[in-house]
Amino acid sequence: MNALTRPDSPETALAHSAEDLQRARTLLQRTLEHVREQARSANGLPRANEDPFVISRFGDLQIRIEVAAALQERAQRQLQAKQHPAEIHIALTEAAIAAAQALLASGNAEFELTGQRSPQPSMLHDPLRLKYSLIGNYRLNGVLPQVAGGWSDVP
Repeated sequence: MNALTRPDSPETALAHSAEDLQRARTLLQRTLEHVREQARSANGLPRANEDPFVISRFGDLQIRIEVAAALQERAQRQLQAKQHPAEIHIALTEAAIAAAQALLASGNAEFELTGQRSPQPSMLHDPLRLKYSLIGNYRLNGVLPQVAGGWSDVP
């Protein structure tokens, strides 16, 4: 079975996005350390940490991680408040998308700025395109997701 035929519990979904968020933070930190200590600028500057592109890249990554963290906290609050299962599912999906995107962006920046790529877990088991569709259908058409696989016991 996969994420489409047997969805994670809300707690498991929250834990998965928290893991992605932590990986993104770790990648960002390692990339920061590399750029501060070793990297030379491709634009003729003595150090990469003086390069406006590199500086803006780190600003972008920090914002992506903070947004993912805020969505993660919101989903946690909704789960603890025992809101409607479909609303919890939307919040968890938004948190998962943001964390996955932060992780992808951090991995890409790591490769761009250090020339190395840390191994990342595959996201094929739970494709983001399906998550975007769920959120889009909810925001555009007001269609709440069908909650199955044990989610109905969440009050």
